[in-house]
This record gives sequence, C-alpha cells and structure tokens, in this order.
Amino acid sequence: MAEDMAKQDDGWLAIELYNNTMTGDWWKVVEMYEHHTLSAIEARINTSGDTALHVAVSIAPKEKVRQLVHVIIGVSELGLWTKNNEGDTPLHVAASTGRLKICMLLAAKLYESLEVKDSVVQEFFRNNAGESPLFLAAFHGHKPNFLYLKSLCPDPDSNPGQSNPFYRRKDGETILHCAIKWEYFDLAFQILELDHTLAYSVNKHGITPLHLLANRFTPVN
Repeated sequence: MAEDMAKQDDGWLAIELYNNTMTGDWWKVVEMYEHHTLSAIEARINTSGDTALHVAVSIAPKEKVRQLVHVIIGVSELGLWTKNNEGDTPLHVAASTGRLKICMLLAAKLYESLEVKDSVVQEFFRNNAGESPLFLAAFHGHKPNFLYLKSLCPDPDSNPGQSNPFYRRKDGETILHCAIKWEYFDLAFQILELDHTLAYSVNKHGITPLHLLANRFTPVN
C-alpha cells in the first residue's frame, strides 16, 4: 500500500515537473526541487527519460538552471550527471543546443571535486552511441562550446600518435567527419589544427574525412 502511494506521488511529481517545464514556469520547478529534493532530481518527466534539468539546460534562463544545479549538488554531486534513455547527461544536451554559458556552469563543476571528475569522465562522459559532450558540440557546429569543453577537458592518457578518444563515437565517426559532412568548415579547420591525425581516421565504412572533403568538391559529370 505504501509502495503504491509512493509510486503515485512520484508519478504526480513527474507530471507536474513536465507541465511546468513546458509552460516555462521555472520558478515552480526550482521550488519543487527544493521541496522534494531527491525525488524531483531523479524524476523522469518524458518518454525520453529526461529529468527536468535535461530540459532546463536547453531552454531555461541561466539563473534558473544555476538554482537547479545548486539544489542538486547539495543533495548529490553526481546528480548533475544523470543520463536519459539515450545516455545523454545535461552537459550533452547543453553542448548540443549551443548554450555556452550553461556548458560553462556544468563543466566547471567537474573541477570542484577530483573524485567526481574522475567518476564522470569514466562513467558518464559518453552516451549510448559513444558520443562525448565535446563530440556533440562539434556535431552540431557549436564552435565556442567545443573549444571551451576542449580547454576544460584535456586529452586523456592515450597511446602516442592516437587522437583523443572523446573525438570519436562507436561507429568510428570522428568530430572531423561530422564537421565536414555538415559543412562546418571553419570548425573543421580548427579541429585539424588541434589534431591533424584525424584527417586519416576511418569510420566503420573505411571512409576518412579527406574522402568526404574530396567528394564535396568533385564535379559531377
């Protein structure tokens, strides 16, 4: 009986959080986080498995996001890195939507605790497709976001001559493949300056970024 009532309460909470995110009543979302704390932080509010924070980082005012972040880290530092059904954390979403100040707000929290930083990088930094926030910033052509995340998250230890593994997802596509494919040529040039070895990296089809670039400018007979 008590378990059924708890499930009903959680269901009501998720619905209310969803409704308030959709109507832009972010002050209500903040109040619900402050009152319900862990239940609100963990509530999945849509079929994508997003939390209210996932939605907030893409559309809410920065101050409201900051307030939500403050509540979350007061309960659980790892609460900021909850994944949705696609394996995306709120930082993945902020990187994808081009919200640089939100990226800065979230990413800076990595350095407030070395233990949290190590845990996040090892367990939460890739989504189900193997994409890092760095990758998604490049995929969507958000150069400022990419450069900021790159400066904050230096190359992890890897074999000499190999590119940063966060530049590649599971299917072998790299950030350079994506930048060229979507014609973000300014970003592609910047990526090459950072890591020239990506020019020769192959995806699962054996295609390199240079192949993609050549095909872009090959005249059709």
